Amino acid sequence: MVLEGLVMNNGQKIINDEEMGYFFGSPTGTYSKVLCSLDQTRVNSCETSSIPLAEFWQPSNLGKIKEKFETLLPGFDPVSAKKHFEFPTYAKTINGERIGAPSMTDLMVFTPGIKMAIEGKFTEYVEKREQTIANWLEERKKRKINGSWTPGSREEHLRNVLLAWFGCLRQAGCTGLADDNAFFSECMEDVSYQFLHRAASACCKADVENGPIPVLVYQLFFDANSKEHIAKMDQFKDNLRRWAETLKLQGMKFFIVSVPILNAKDVRDRYSKMSGGFFHVLENRPIYIFDFDKIMMEDALVSKKDGK
Repeated sequence: MVLEGLVMNNGQKIINDEEMGYFFGSPTGTYSKVLCSLDQTRVNSCETSSIPLAEFWQPSNLGKIKEKFETLLPGFDPVSAKKHFEFPTYAKTINGERIGAPSMTDLMVFTPGIKMAIEGKFTEYVEKREQTIANWLEERKKRKINGSWTPGSREEHLRNVLLAWFGCLRQAGCTGLADDNAFFSECMEDVSYQFLHRAASACCKADVENGPIPVLVYQLFFDANSKEHIAKMDQFKDNLRRWAETLKLQGMKFFIVSVPILNAKDVRDRYSKMSGGFFHVLENRPIYIFDFDKIMMEDALVSKKDGK
């Protein structure tokens, strides 16, 4: 939607030249404002996943995105949806109190019937392994809070944080795990801590019967000309499916979207010396070239043994 001719009290004309429905965190805004806000965030390189994710979800691509999602999510309309980049979700105790730091979803998309949490990945799954829940717990137990800690109380707090995130899944009916003990016994050593966060963020305040359908999307960008990158992506997909199975995700949607990038090497060559300003570039010209015809949409909760 284009709005022109808006006038402030001082007579200065404002021209909104981008489609509405884009947000950074919670404030309202346009796609241009989102890019401006993203430009203030930390970006390690031109291959940081937030860059292709922001470019992929630009206004001119929304029609194509709708066509792709139609096969798995009929009726989903990304054009009219509210698209919140870097959206915070807070875990809460059984008493309703916030606990721990908020989880920041790369892109949270809202429609009247859908709450979609999107995690973008590009080179992360090639270069490093995901931190398991157990690894996170051990690492955090060693950190000092305000210069000191009491080992017993510290571990209890961290376990309560984990239970709060798992509680998001249970309250929405999105896990088949029987109880908290099953979560600790079955998920700690293998499931990615970030995956737990993202699934919980999708399910927080959402349920199939009484609210919007929770949808988890892992959007994996990959170098279409690199066999190594594609092999690593396939391995990561297997991990995603295994984590979903271990968490016994149910009552929700979980999709894996694989997006080929045709000019990954050219982007590395052109922008390798830049340490920032990528989103400012996006305001004026595209960085990545996506092969929309070869995007793969997969339902990660459909078992392979079902032949799908």
